Amino acid sequence: MFVGRPEELRRRQRQAVEIAAEIAHLMTRIEALGIGPTMPAAGRLSGPGFVIIRTDRDRWTVRA
Repeated sequence: MFVGRPEELRRRQRQAVEIAAEIAHLMTRIEALGIGPTMPAAGRLSGPGFVIIRTDRDRWTVRA
């Protein structure tokens, strides 16, 4: 949970939106390869030949 000034929270939220947009662009590129869809499922993001999973509270990893 964030504890800090409202200005810092807004700055971090803007940064999060920018990063999320990069992720969305990359997922679109993966689907454009034409080898299968990317889909959210049970707290994971599955794609053609990979699964992105949360490994603990603040980390993610890819299993191929």
